[in-house]
Amino acid sequence: MGLNARERVLRAARTLFAERGYHNTTVREIAAQARTNLASINYYFRSKDELYREMLSRSFRDVVNPETADIAGSEETADEERLRVFIRHLVAGRGNEDGFSEHLRLLAWEMLSPTSALDHIEEIEARRYLDRTKEIVRPLLAGDASEARLATAALALIGQCLIFRGLPERMRPATQGEDAALPDLICDLFLKGLANAPG
Repeated sequence: MGLNARERVLRAARTLFAERGYHNTTVREIAAQARTNLASINYYFRSKDELYREMLSRSFRDVVNPETADIAGSEETADEERLRVFIRHLVAGRGNEDGFSEHLRLLAWEMLSPTSALDHIEEIEARRYLDRTKEIVRPLLAGDASEARLATAALALIGQCLIFRGLPERMRPATQGEDAALPDLICDLFLKGLANAPG
């Protein structure tokens, strides 16, 4: 069964915005690639801005995979094991590496020519994911760790995992199966870093 019009529009928008950026892409071009009409886009999204915001939110969720945070075990799971499970899923991702490359291009366009959509992503999507990551990291820090230290540790963890997702296939270490030592290595380095970090 084929994709409905809304999904076709989102996919076409992602491809074109990643290739050309927000300002260099027209709604008419998106409609043509999605094999639909302008009225359909207006019906689902009301404006180019709303379409872009929804597409960027979807792209973030596809790449970061918010379900990763919920896979990290129950509250009864040992803190270090929750961390290992979290890392394992974040490093492995969903296998949609074409989507990851497009997402990096979307972010590059945002750096070159920012839109208000990135503020929305930071406030809604990224904050929710960061908060869940902080819950996983918090028990591993000293009880008197500041909020700034906790946020820095959580961001460092996410960065250490996602950097490997951006590598070309030929350079990327195994993340699943018997040879998947990378998640455990990241976990061990992260824990040692926390233990040896000043103050």
